[in-house]
Amino acid sequence: MPQFKVRIGNQTLLLPDGEHDIGRLADCWLTIDDDLASRQHARFHVAGPTAVLVDLGSRNGTFVNGKRIVGRCTLHDGDKVRVGREILVVIKADGAVDDDDDGLRRTLAPGEDTRFPSLIGQLVEKSLRVGKVKEAERYASALMNQLGAAPVDVEHPAAKACVSCLLGLAEHTAAGVWIDRVFQLHTKQDWLMEPAVVDRVRGAMDRIPRVPGRAIADYEAQLRRLQRSGHGGAAAVLAAVAEMVDAAGQR
Repeated sequence: MPQFKVRIGNQTLLLPDGEHDIGRLADCWLTIDDDLASRQHARFHVAGPTAVLVDLGSRNGTFVNGKRIVGRCTLHDGDKVRVGREILVVIKADGAVDDDDDGLRRTLAPGEDTRFPSLIGQLVEKSLRVGKVKEAERYASALMNQLGAAPVDVEHPAAKACVSCLLGLAEHTAAGVWIDRVFQLHTKQDWLMEPAVVDRVRGAMDRIPRVPGRAIADYEAQLRRLQRSGHGGAAAVLAAVAEMVDAAGQR
């Protein structure tokens, strides 16, 4: 089965089956920090051997190989997609994972243990150290979106790297949206929050005036279901998360 990827700069990201938005919004599959890009600029539709790109009514248009697209455009290996100033190269592979020495060119697939997640974590830390917050946000969002398409265990390197990235952004920016995403990820992946993560979340929330969304309360509800089903580790995490729900005013 062919496998689609997109390369942007030094990153190569798996493009799994489904719909994937590109734009300036942090909730997009690929967030682009570019004032020429629209909030929701374009959308990939991937189904098996076919990948299609659709412009979402963007102000400045979406281009494939230099031509502005109208309606739907079927993509092929090597096509160059331009969104704002960013160029994305479409890669249609045979599904095999290559052995490139450059860890950034490795992509996350279900169960795959590569250097990609830890390298993304290092890029987030480096970007935050030099004040490039938008760049750090883009890297962290890319890794989180990869995890959204690939169920993994909480012990997987990608899981640990992504949670650390999100918490690093919360600690650096004091923006509650990153705490909300930590809980979204734990709920979606059905993870039990590890003690070290609980401690970092608590510390970050002490400095954050508001956590948007309902992800903390949703995770508490999931933990209660796990506890009722007899999951041995849920009770200890539940007690800590219940306190966070109260602190965030999500009752």
